[in-house]
Amino acid sequence: MSIAYVKNDDLVFDFKDGFAQTEMLAGIYLGVHSYRCVLKAGHTVTPKTYSRSHQVLCFTNGEGYITTPKKAYNITELSFFIANLDEEFSIHAVTDIVFTKFVVDLTDHDMEVYEEGHVVLPFFRPASKGIEYYQSCKSEKTRSWSILVGGQLNRLLFGVVRSLEGGTIEKGHPPVAQWNVILDDSDLTMTIGDESVDQKSGDFSFAPAGPDHSLVAKPGKHLNYIWFEHYVQEIDYIVKNPRN
Repeated sequence: MSIAYVKNDDLVFDFKDGFAQTEMLAGIYLGVHSYRCVLKAGHTVTPKTYSRSHQVLCFTNGEGYITTPKKAYNITELSFFIANLDEEFSIHAVTDIVFTKFVVDLTDHDMEVYEEGHVVLPFFRPASKGIEYYQSCKSEKTRSWSILVGGQLNRLLFGVVRSLEGGTIEKGHPPVAQWNVILDDSDLTMTIGDESVDQKSGDFSFAPAGPDHSLVAKPGKHLNYIWFEHYVQEIDYIVKNPRN
């Protein structure tokens, strides 16, 4: 198995009206599409809307704001936005904004679960409002925050990990596939099974459900990353396929 990852320096952008996006790791996982997007200062973009896909935006650099028909949200730090299905929204850049976008397709069963109940959309949360949690697989100087927990919105969950040294050394989790967005001036090594790659700010990687994996800061360095997970089992994914 070869680790699937993208180096930030290798991303190519084709700007139009101050906006560009490029797909990353296309086809790596059925039903989840990931993009790196850049919106130049002073510009506005109104992204495509979806009726059967969740659109999750992770704002990692820059400042600006999001407008929806009823609300506006200020982007002043690492922040997360989930669009309402079929509802238009616009992003306005005060400085250059960089964000990673996940588009997660919904099956018929996903739509049934969504109709039964879900977190209210649109959803916006800065990282500073995340819920801190503990995991034994993380080193002493590692802190973790959930932004969206399992069961709030179909098969999605994501959060943030920061570490002054060490990081995460985790047994494989068969229930979920995981994507990682590396932040700030992180300098770390990602290992899946017996393969390793170096990762720095802006890099992007994928860990399939199952294999042991780790993200560990290099000596004297630190790490900071977004983890984004999707339950691979469509039905009864939390009850019948628990984390080992």
